Amino acid sequence: MGWTSTLPAAIDGLVRVFTEAPGLDGVTVRDGASVSQARITEVISVGYTGAEDERDAEAVLAREGLGGIRDRETLTIRCVAAVLLGTTDLPAARRRAYELLAAAASALAADRTLGGAVMTAWISAHSLSQSQIDQGAQAVILFTVTCDAYSGL
Repeated sequence: MGWTSTLPAAIDGLVRVFTEAPGLDGVTVRDGASVSQARITEVISVGYTGAEDERDAEAVLAREGLGGIRDRETLTIRCVAAVLLGTTDLPAARRRAYELLAAAASALAADRTLGGAVMTAWISAHSLSQSQIDQGAQAVILFTVTCDAYSGL
């Protein structure tokens, strides 16, 4: 088999880790973009931000060692934790969104290798957007999961 990136396996691993996380019971975990029209009040999206001007995931490669057999990959996977309340209580939406982020971070801490897909994974950045929309207060946290891995041969 030829060269392969670990990015697809890392995304699969993140979806699994978040889906199985005890702190995310009842939260919808999505793998990439979704075509569902269902009204969801709490969601974590993996490898999808919804932003047209930003990549959902990327990898940077570096040659590793003298043999040059495998490439070192630094993966950046962008995710979203979003909460939509049926009220205008923006502080409550923001607090709940950060509870989802904390549960995601705890799930990563419990399985840093994403089931063996990478050497290590961690949340490396996050940013908050909040608004009042017709359906109520909305808090959206864009967070980045960075992974250190080796490409496969």
